[in-house]
Amino acid sequence: MKTPSLQRQFAEFAANLDAQSLPDQVSWAAKRAVIDTLGVMVLGAKHQDIQTLKEVYADSKGIAYLVGGGQSDWEAAALVNGMAAHIWDYDDTSYTGISHASAVILPALLATADYLGSSSDEVLTAFVAGSEVAYTLGEVTGHGHYFRGWWATTTQGLVGATVAVSRLLTRDVDVIEAALGLACAATSGSRKAIGTSAKPYLVGDAARRAIAFARMTQAGLSGPKNALEGKGAFLDLLSENVRSVEPVGKRWRLIEPGLLQKRYPVCSAAHAALDLMVEMVEKSGVSADNVEEIVAEVPDLVATSLMFDRPVSLKEAQFCLPYALSCVLSSGGLGLADLGESEIRSEAKALLMEKVRMIAVDDLSTDEMRSRYPESARLKVTLKDGRTLSGFCPEAYGMPQRPLSDEDLVAKFASCVGIDQFTVRQLRDGDLTSIARELFKTRPV
Repeated sequence: MKTPSLQRQFAEFAANLDAQSLPDQVSWAAKRAVIDTLGVMVLGAKHQDIQTLKEVYADSKGIAYLVGGGQSDWEAAALVNGMAAHIWDYDDTSYTGISHASAVILPALLATADYLGSSSDEVLTAFVAGSEVAYTLGEVTGHGHYFRGWWATTTQGLVGATVAVSRLLTRDVDVIEAALGLACAATSGSRKAIGTSAKPYLVGDAARRAIAFARMTQAGLSGPKNALEGKGAFLDLLSENVRSVEPVGKRWRLIEPGLLQKRYPVCSAAHAALDLMVEMVEKSGVSADNVEEIVAEVPDLVATSLMFDRPVSLKEAQFCLPYALSCVLSSGGLGLADLGESEIRSEAKALLMEKVRMIAVDDLSTDEMRSRYPESARLKVTLKDGRTLSGFCPEAYGMPQRPLSDEDLVAKFASCVGIDQFTVRQLRDGDLTSIARELFKTRPV
């Protein structure tokens, strides 16, 4: 019997998935991803770029809710809310393909659920379907896809979100396969967007397009059924080395390898170095006053991602290791307060950044290290009194093998939405779509 194409396998997996078949561990991992993404989406409503975009797309006649108040049509809502989910760079990360797929998938699903009146179980099942497809595709393409310059969030994320929305609309395998093929044929996204408003906008645009593709094929129009594999298809064009991996559904990527959920609102590539710097400040007395030099040795993935040496804007600061470490030296940590224009242009931080050097080193960039510790960091700190301190952090707290505790995840969510009465149990057992709708109606303070 001929093995179905990868595109067909993805479609069959999504069509046949139901809430009752989900292992409890997978269901909770998906809920954690939804909770985290929902929180940073609500926080994103405070950003001026989101308020600007809402002025363009708000439509009182629309049926889908906009984060922070207002309504629009469901494609526009996915665009605005998807941009909000990524605007602070505080959303989760999968390392199968180095992507922020949750920020694409969830906004598309919530907007679709507003249109259909879908239940929380239906949304969660579709979220799992889209996530597993996106992360399995990430394993197939490998990290070479990212290193070639493709932005996996919009390539793999668009495919996953299209599968998720299609699953919410139908369980017809042929329809899901056609929509998935359309996403594969249309996908694109370059890492050149990093450091500009285009980066979060393209996340929202991928969520919007996912809905459009699912609606098109649901209406009966055709989509390609050979757009993933073969000459001129997705994998041929966008991947340097296609890998053979366990089929989707045989292993749940939401729990193996799992997701990073962030403690800091900056690129995940900075997090291990941040954790190490915080520890040195707290335990070794390192401070802005006594540091002579900091050398950060990092893998090539970290050096590639943290591309700005001296940021001149908020979006550049989120991808700058010297700036991140200067924040820890200044205040002991890094939070949203450090992402204001006055802080980024601070003379004190500029002087501290001059003391930081980042170097990509071979021993942290081997295939084994990429697989186990893709965003590790080694710091060597020279103090003004001549002492040298050093340390190594293989993975930050929040990484898949060091996940945020449920309590810390809920605390982050509460901080993002500005409401502190949520408990782990309330969110574990609650109707997340209803919670989302209530939170979206609330205008940010």
